[in-house]
Amino acid sequence: IVIDTHLDLLPDIEQKHRDGRTNVILDDYMDSFKKGHVDVIVSSIFVDSELLPELGLKRAMEQIAVFYQELDSCSGQFVLATTAKDILDARRQGKLAIMLAFEGAEPLNANPSLLRAFYALGVRILGLCWSRSNWAADGSRFFDFDYQGYGLTEGGRKLVALAQDLGMIIDVSHSNEKTFWDVVEMSTQPIIATHSCARALSDTPRNLSDEQIQAIGRLGGVIGVNGASLVARFKDPRSATPDDLAAHMVYEKKLAGAGILGIGLDQCDRLNSPTMQLEAFRDVFDIIPTHDGLDKLAAALLEQGLTEDELAGALGG
Repeated sequence: IVIDTHLDLLPDIEQKHRDGRTNVILDDYMDSFKKGHVDVIVSSIFVDSELLPELGLKRAMEQIAVFYQELDSCSGQFVLATTAKDILDARRQGKLAIMLAFEGAEPLNANPSLLRAFYALGVRILGLCWSRSNWAADGSRFFDFDYQGYGLTEGGRKLVALAQDLGMIIDVSHSNEKTFWDVVEMSTQPIIATHSCARALSDTPRNLSDEQIQAIGRLGGVIGVNGASLVARFKDPRSATPDDLAAHMVYEKKLAGAGILGIGLDQCDRLNSPTMQLEAFRDVFDIIPTHDGLDKLAAALLEQGLTEDELAGALGG
């Protein structure tokens, strides 16, 4: 089974629907999903900074609305997955399973109880922040090594508690150190970093320290290796290759065991997001641009010493 734990799918299809497109998942994505043997895509709900705070809730609901439109028109080729059983059933039926995840709690507008509404719509993963500050928690910064910030706010603690009561997975990618350790302190279940790398190999605050990797491992969680060049090879992003991604995963295995390994490719080349047009991100590219390139990562992992069983686990098992 192959699971990509982070793709900005909903923001992309929402923008393309605004441009008059329909059936975006089938036309733009499904072929590469099939060629890459992908079983599960975790799609983020993400709102660009220029729309916040006023339009956060509206844009998030619009993203979910266009997803359901595509779900209705896709002739049953993919399903919304809200449980592990949904994923396994979809795989047996030869269908793609898509999970929904927050990448930043901004759309909830400082009202933790709104999470129940998004849960009812199928959202199962809560990423507390992007690399910015919000009402619930503070995010890491890509370039500011001196930034300290804050951790979970009172509202953020209520949000984490509610998410865990609902059985949602907490995503700590983009969280700063204070937020991360506040979440670990509160966690009663495994947590996930859907799209992060090891700071020891790519030194940016956006990545995870050795201690953070080990903490995720102790909680039984997973780290999806981030396929964006700036995250995987911060000091020389234009030289990043699948070997770099494999090196991050091998390093994490040594710290916390093979059970921690996953993939969260965070593909961004095809996005028209205002965030990706910023000068700071001019050197960002996708190390694996489409999912039919997953064989390159698999080969690199085997070359760097993973066993076949460990590779199967890292890809999604």
